[in-house]
Amino acid sequence: MDMIKETKHLPAHYEKMSQRINEIMPRVQSSSTAFYKSDSQLKIVSLDITDLTDLGVAKHILARIEKKKSALKSSEIETRRKEIKLQKKESKLVSATDFDASLLELDIMQLKSEIEDTRNYQFGAIRELAFLVEQYDAICHKLRVDVITEEMYEADQPRYHVIKAFSQALAAARARQGLIDEGNFIYFQDLGINGAAAQREVIALLEAEQEMLNNGQVPTFELQYEWLQKIGDKFAPEVARYAASKGFIPLVENALSR
Repeated sequence: MDMIKETKHLPAHYEKMSQRINEIMPRVQSSSTAFYKSDSQLKIVSLDITDLTDLGVAKHILARIEKKKSALKSSEIETRRKEIKLQKKESKLVSATDFDASLLELDIMQLKSEIEDTRNYQFGAIRELAFLVEQYDAICHKLRVDVITEEMYEADQPRYHVIKAFSQALAAARARQGLIDEGNFIYFQDLGINGAAAQREVIALLEAEQEMLNNGQVPTFELQYEWLQKIGDKFAPEVARYAASKGFIPLVENALSR
C-alpha cells in the first residue's frame, strides 16, 4: 500500500516520512509473516504443554488442534462473507456516481484490508496447525500407536494425576525447606495417597539431589523426570483402589468411544 497516497491529507513535511515508510515497508511486511500466529513453536512445547505423561501431552495437543481448527473455520466463513460483500460493492461501483461512488470505494478499500489481514492470520494458524499435527504424530510414534484412543487416555489418568500431584508438591517443597504445602496434601488426599508417604518420597529426592551437589555434580531435569515416572507407576494403583473403596467403578468400558 502506498503510504503517501493514503496520507495525502497530512501536512507536506510528512512526505519524507511517508517515502521512508514506503521504502522499508516491503521488508517489514515480509518479516511480519513470522508473527501472524499465537505462539512460537518452542513456547508451545516447553511453556504451554507442560504435561508429564505422553497421554497428557497428546490430550493437550489435540485440544489445541481442535481449538485452532474451530477458529480457522469461523474465520473462513467470515472472510467469505466479506468477499461476497466486496463483490456486491464492486458491482454497484460500476454504475455509481459522485458521493455514492466515493463511499463505495472506501467500503471496498476497508473490506480488502480486512480480508488481507484475516488471510495473514489464517496462514499463521495453518502453520501452527501443521506444527501441532506433527507433534501429535511424534507422540503416537513414541507410544508406537497409530491413534490415541479414549481408553488409553482414561487408563493413563491415575498415573497422570499422581505425577501432577508430586510435580506440584516438589515445586512447593523446594520453596518451603522440603515441606509439601497444604494444597498439595489435599490433592494427595483426594487421590487416596497418604500425605506422610508422599512427603517421604519428596524428601528422599531432595536429599539425593543435595548429595549430588555436595559431590560437585549438577542434578538435571532428567533425574526429576525419571523420579516422577517411577512415582507415577508406584502410586497410580492407589488412585483406582481409593475410587473403588468409595463404591465407584474407576473405568466403565462400555461408556467409552469406539
